[in-house]
Amino acid sequence: MTDPYHQIYQGEIFTQSQCIVQENTMMDFFRNNLMALGYCPLNDSKKVWQRGNRTVVVCLVDDVITCSQEYSKALPYQFDKNTVVITDNRINVPTQYKVRQVPESFYGIYSHQPQQSVWKPSRRLNFSVNRIDTKRFLVMLEIYHRARLNPELATLDHINFNCWSWSGNNSSRAGLKDNFLREWDMLGNEYHAVYRQSFQELKEQMPMINHTLSHEESHVSSWINVVMETYSSDNNIALSEKIFRAMCLPVPWILYSGKHSVAYLHSMGFDVLDDIIPHSYDSMIENRTAAYGDKMVDFIFEGVDAVSRMKTQRFQTLSQRTGQAAAHNQHRLAELKAQWPRDFAQWWPAVLADLQ
Repeated sequence: MTDPYHQIYQGEIFTQSQCIVQENTMMDFFRNNLMALGYCPLNDSKKVWQRGNRTVVVCLVDDVITCSQEYSKALPYQFDKNTVVITDNRINVPTQYKVRQVPESFYGIYSHQPQQSVWKPSRRLNFSVNRIDTKRFLVMLEIYHRARLNPELATLDHINFNCWSWSGNNSSRAGLKDNFLREWDMLGNEYHAVYRQSFQELKEQMPMINHTLSHEESHVSSWINVVMETYSSDNNIALSEKIFRAMCLPVPWILYSGKHSVAYLHSMGFDVLDDIIPHSYDSMIENRTAAYGDKMVDFIFEGVDAVSRMKTQRFQTLSQRTGQAAAHNQHRLAELKAQWPRDFAQWWPAVLADLQ
């Protein structure tokens, strides 16, 4: 059985941009400098380094919390005051440790020009994920729950839900299905009450793919791309190739990521198509509350509602607008890529001083 998780790295954004090579090159640069300064890695991942009572965390294209040993602590207290964190994450709260965010031009590692440049929607949403986790699982359930009564359910959306799990058996369809079942068992009773019927109907179809398109083709064949970043929280933004791939295509998208991620992308000069999709979910907190609503539900609702609006509009006008956004975002990533060497050269000396 082909491993769907690692197969994705043959996708267009990876082969064109060589983003993983660039990310690894930067990680090696930081590690080599830390070794030269007398720091030692605490484990094989070589993301956390120590020298005496001083600690350095190096975390790129990952959430900094993955480097912590105390997940239960609030983000401002994840590391002690003798720690320097080097990351591309946008941490939006004060911290007792020092954060050295790499220049935003780092995101230029995702610069590429997709071959698929024509938007030809035939279905409502495109939801393509390889790895299963609680948030992706809940979005899958919510999409299905919202569409269950639709007689054209099988062809309503482009769904590719592979159920790959770091802790599961990914070598067979039975193993992938077990990953889906185990995720259900870990959900709270409040979710069981809402999604039980959807789960019962979905479980026999897992892992699910209801189309024969390539990964790139599915992204231009729906009205909206549903983008799920790996990490999301109320206080930190961790972005990856997932959103930059979507923004370089002439197709509207919605993004489930850290609070205010869309606003952050907008501040960096990207066109977020907020005249087509307001992204109101972007300001919602993660946890469900009576006062603030349910981000997961509102996220899908806004996407479905946007599709209904778009279908009443002149498609040629819409496609011209999305084409402009895609071209702008491709150009913006190219600009960031060109800025990076200069930005890094200006940024690094002060960081190096912190590590002495």
